[in-house]
Amino acid sequence: MSKGRINIRKILVACAWLLAGVSLLVILIAAIRKTNDASCKGAKVEINGAHNYLFIDKSDIWKLIGPNGSASFKGMPVASFDLRGMESKLRQQSWVSDAELFIDQDRVLQIRIQEREPLARVFTAAGNSYYIDSTGKYLPLAPGKPPVKLPVFTGMPEKLKIRQAADSVLLSGVKGISRIMNTDPFWMAQIAQVNLNVNQKFEIIPLIGNHIILFGDGENIENKFNKLQIFYKQVLSKTGFDYYQAIDVQFDKQVIGIKGNTISTSVDKKIVWRNFADTSLLVNSNVQNLAVTASPISQSERKPGPDPSPVQTNTGKQPKAVMKKKL
Repeated sequence: MSKGRINIRKILVACAWLLAGVSLLVILIAAIRKTNDASCKGAKVEINGAHNYLFIDKSDIWKLIGPNGSASFKGMPVASFDLRGMESKLRQQSWVSDAELFIDQDRVLQIRIQEREPLARVFTAAGNSYYIDSTGKYLPLAPGKPPVKLPVFTGMPEKLKIRQAADSVLLSGVKGISRIMNTDPFWMAQIAQVNLNVNQKFEIIPLIGNHIILFGDGENIENKFNKLQIFYKQVLSKTGFDYYQAIDVQFDKQVIGIKGNTISTSVDKKIVWRNFADTSLLVNSNVQNLAVTASPISQSERKPGPDPSPVQTNTGKQPKAVMKKKL
């Protein structure tokens, strides 16, 4: 008798829960139908960009999905919105990294845009100019938008194919150099442009000084900048920024200063040692000058030509200064 009552009680409880579930489902379906049948009250655009560059604005978004702005969506049935299709259309815009659309509880269409972050300004070998982001995507210039101070790279290919090893390494170098420049005010102010020569090596053109910096590939970027900074502080601060025609930081644990033909013999005859923390500088007077063809680029000439020429050196001669690690 006791067992029969317990079973009946369990059945009644289960039926109650089932009835509650069905009722909740009916209410939910009714609410969804009511929402779908309801009219949209308008639309709102929110654009998030890195450093507030904002190369796109609300008018650019409306041109893609609503020519009359918010009024294009006001009064439309919520069920008629193709949110995925609209998101896909927005993502086709060059400067849009991501797009998210949804109808909020107030029946307002929310349009959330994430703008791409430009990493540098690039000039291709053919003379075309773009911005480039961290994914290697070339982004068109934005006429009428405020100018943005970014690292400048010249001699770049017309298009980067990231799946190819060479282009992937090149992009890594651009990202690394740009990161240093964008976070260090000194290098941002001192470096006028970074040229990619025909050997796919980077050459840095400084704003102050008649020298060129042979940077090499995109490996050990931070270490190269550290060596270059030591050379600037310990050597160029004493010799002057025009003493060397080229400074080579490509090799491990050394910096090579290449002199031109304008240095006096009284200086050439000296052998000078400088303490570089863990390194030393040796100026050797018993070697010939290297022939370096590199012209300085002033601020007014910062915009490069279509095909900047790389530095040419006479490999049969020796450098005038070598900074190397003490043994």
